[in-house]
Amino acid sequence: MTTRRKLIITGSLAALGLYSYNRGLRYPRLSFEPLAHATALTDSIGDVTLVDAIQIEQDALCFRAIAPEPKISLYANKGKFAFYVNNISEDAVLDIQDKGICDLEEEVRGIDRHITIETANSQTINIGWKLPTKEQTKFAVIGDTGGNSELDWCLTRAKSLGAQFLLHLGDFNYGLDDYENAISKFHTAPLPCYISIGNHDFHDSGLIYQQFLRQLGPMNNAFTLNGVRFVNLDTAADFFPAGSGNRGALLNTLAQSPTERQIFFTHRPFRDPRPGQDHTIGGVNEIPWLVNAISHAGGGHLLAGHVHHSTELDFSGLRQYTVGEGLGHEDIVLQRQVARILVGTIEPERPVNFEWASLNMPWSLHRSHTHLLKLEKAKAQKTIDWYTKLHQA
Repeated sequence: MTTRRKLIITGSLAALGLYSYNRGLRYPRLSFEPLAHATALTDSIGDVTLVDAIQIEQDALCFRAIAPEPKISLYANKGKFAFYVNNISEDAVLDIQDKGICDLEEEVRGIDRHITIETANSQTINIGWKLPTKEQTKFAVIGDTGGNSELDWCLTRAKSLGAQFLLHLGDFNYGLDDYENAISKFHTAPLPCYISIGNHDFHDSGLIYQQFLRQLGPMNNAFTLNGVRFVNLDTAADFFPAGSGNRGALLNTLAQSPTERQIFFTHRPFRDPRPGQDHTIGGVNEIPWLVNAISHAGGGHLLAGHVHHSTELDFSGLRQYTVGEGLGHEDIVLQRQVARILVGTIEPERPVNFEWASLNMPWSLHRSHTHLLKLEKAKAQKTIDWYTKLHQA
C-alpha cells in the first residue's frame, strides 16, 4: 500500500470517528443517533417553516404540534389550499400575526385544527396558536401504558382530573399492533400529549423508532408555558459519548438561559426507587453527565417512567418523580386499586406543585399481555387464577 493511500485511509477513518463522536452512537442496537426533524419544507403550495410542529405525512400538509403554542409560516402561492394541525388544545386561540390579503377559515375538531386559505397573490402568511393565561394550568404525567385499553383509560383519567395536557413518559409499545394503536390514540386523544420515547418504542426486535419520529415528534425538545420550561429528554437507549447528539445539543443550548422553573421529562430514571434494583439509565458516564448538564440549565424536577411504580425521591439536587404505573400492574398483584397518576399545577410566580391521584383504572381495562407474563415469571399462580377468572366474568 502506498504512503498516499495510507494517508487517505487514515484520514477517512479519523473523519468517520470524529463524525461518529459528534453525532453520537446509540446502543443496544448499535446505530447512529437519529437526525433532527426538518423545520422547513417545500410543497406545491409554497414554502413552509415550522416552529414546535412536525410534518406527519410526507405527501400532504398534515402537521402535529409538539408544544402547546406552535407556529407555522407559509410563503403561499396563489390559490386555495387546506391543511390541519393535530395535538392542539381546544382552549388554544388562533393567532394570526400576518395573513396578508387572503381568506382564512379555521375549524376545530377535538385536538385537530383544520385551516383553509385562499389567496389572490403569492404572499407570506404567519399563524400560530396561543393558550389563554390562567391562574392555574394543570397537566398530568404517566408512563408505561402500552397501546391499548390501558392507554385509553390514562388519557380519559388525565382529562377528568382537569389536565390541559399529558406528559407521556414512554413505553406505549409492548406487543403486536401497540405502536399503530398508540399513535392513533394519541392523534385522537381528548387532550394534547407530549411524549418521551421509551426503550420499547425505540428498539424491540430491531430499531423501530422511525414511527415515533414520523408520527409523534422529536426525541428531544423544549417549550415554555406560563413561565415554566418543559424539557423532553431521550433516554430510550444509551448514548456514546454521553453528551453527543441532539440531546447534548439541546442541553448545551438550555445552559445559555438557565431557569429554576423547569421540568425534565424522560423515560428512564436516574435512580430506581426499589431497594436492590437498577432499572435506570445505563450508559457510560451518562447519569453524571446528565446531572451536570441539567444543573447548568438551572435544575428542576425530573419525571421518569420505566419502573412500573409510583414514588418520589431526591437525587443530586433534583426531585425525581417515578410515574410508571400506566398498566396498573400493582392493582393486579394486590387485587385492589393502588396505581397512581401524577398531576402538576402551574401558578404564576410560584413553584410547580405536584400531587398524586389514584389512577382508578376499571378492572375490565387491565388487558395487557404483560400482566400474565410478569405473574408467570413471579410464579404467582393464585393471582393468575384470580386475574383469569376476573376476565372470564
